[in-house]
Parts: sequence; structure tokens; C-alpha cells
Amino acid sequence: MKITLAQKSFTSCDIDLNVNKIIESAHEAKGSSLVIFPEFSVCGVNPYDHLHDESFVEKCEKALDRIAAECEHVAVLVGCPIRNISGKGKPFYNAAVYMFQGQRKVFKKKQIGLADKRELDFFEPSDVNEILQVGCHKFAVTIGSDLYNIGEDEFLIQNRVDELMTLAPDVIINMASEEFDYHKITRHRDQLRQNVLKTERPLVYVNNVGKSEGKIFGGHSMIFGYEGYVVASNPFFEEKVNDVDLVCLISMKQSDIQDIPSEKELENLISKL
Repeated sequence: MKITLAQKSFTSCDIDLNVNKIIESAHEAKGSSLVIFPEFSVCGVNPYDHLHDESFVEKCEKALDRIAAECEHVAVLVGCPIRNISGKGKPFYNAAVYMFQGQRKVFKKKQIGLADKRELDFFEPSDVNEILQVGCHKFAVTIGSDLYNIGEDEFLIQNRVDELMTLAPDVIINMASEEFDYHKITRHRDQLRQNVLKTERPLVYVNNVGKSEGKIFGGHSMIFGYEGYVVASNPFFEEKVNDVDLVCLISMKQSDIQDIPSEKELENLISKL
């Protein structure tokens, strides 16, 4: 089975541009069973200033319809705000939307406000736990800070995956819009690795890349195999659609496939954005 890490730069409020990138990337994926995009890929990162605008929300909804129509024969997983129609709580969910051949399934973020407090103003946390079935593989879909450690023990990761593991997933997915901070790169990678080691499940991490509204996103999407090491990765600060055969998950290599560049090398890459 092949999956695709669609690491692209998605611009806040430019939904048409973002949708065009999603459609092009989906069609670029070769023989992939699932094309995975970052958090907020439809609306662009940091949508908070626009969520009061009804026309912006309607445009997001129409964008999902367009992606579903133009990528009918390619399974995609995209990030988008979804209305909370329950009548309780905040007006939206921060969601991942799976679309394929007329099917549509929504996965909602639970850990709200850990990475950006503005989330608390708009997004309702979800306690609904579901699994994405693609072929014979079961994926646990998480969004951003769903994988953050919310426990008191630095070495014992506690987060949403604990709940999802009761559904026996084969692979964990994390769709992120993780802002770049050189001093947190190693810690963040290690936290993702700890999730793998604790659950004994591979992890697919897809992050935003580029600049948006004064913030920088580093990309560096990656896949951790069963041994807890990075077995496939996308570069820092570069748009990349990467098709990966999941046979890599069983790699016995005892080191990450990609080293973290030096601070100077990364500053060089940032200057070219």
C-alpha cells in the first residue's frame, strides 16, 4: 500500500489557491491509496480572523464539494473547519475530512487550545473516536496537539491516542500546522517517537510548510516505523508531494533516515521563502 505526504504551503483565506494545490497534488500522487494533507489545508493556517465571516465558512464548504468532485477517484484527507450543528458549544470543529468516490467521513480534533489559545474561541473539542479504514489498513486520525503530552509524566505520553488504541488501529496519522522553532525540533520529533514506542504503531506526520501571516512553518513531514525511527521524510521549507510505500514501516534500521540540519542551514532555507 502507498500513501502520499502532501506537504504544501497553504495560504490563510486564499481558499481557491489552496484547493487548486490540493487537487493538483492529489492528481500528482501515483498509485496512492491515501493522499494526506496538513491541518487547515483547505482554509489555510490561522483561519481565526475569518471564522466570523459567514461567506468564508460557506466558501470552505463549497471547497470540500469541489475537491470531492475533482478527486473522486483519489482518496484524500484534508484539514478544514466544520460547523458544529449540535447547538451546544463553540461554532466549529477543527476537522480532518476524508473523501473518496462519494464517501465523506469527518474526524474531529479533541485537544483544543494547547498550541494556539485562539482555538478556544471557535472550536469545540470532540470526544468521538473513530477509525479510518482504507483497504485492509485501519488509521487513527489525529490533528495537531491531539498528540501532545497532557500527562504529568514527561516520559509517559498521555493523549488522545490512548482512547483511539481501543479501536485497534494499524497506523497513526497526525495532520499538523506546527510553527517552526529550531529549539523545539528535536523535542517535537522525540515526542512523536514516544507515541510510536508506547503504542507500537507507526506514525505518519504531515505538516504545513512556508510563510503565512507572519508565521513560519517548517514542513519536515515524516513517517516513523515500528522501531520508532524516521523511515521516510520530506525536506524542511520545501513543498513536496512524496509517495511512500508502507513496506518501509518494517525497516529495522536503528537511526533516523534524515538528520536535523544545523541552525545556520535552516536559517539559509528560511531566507529563501
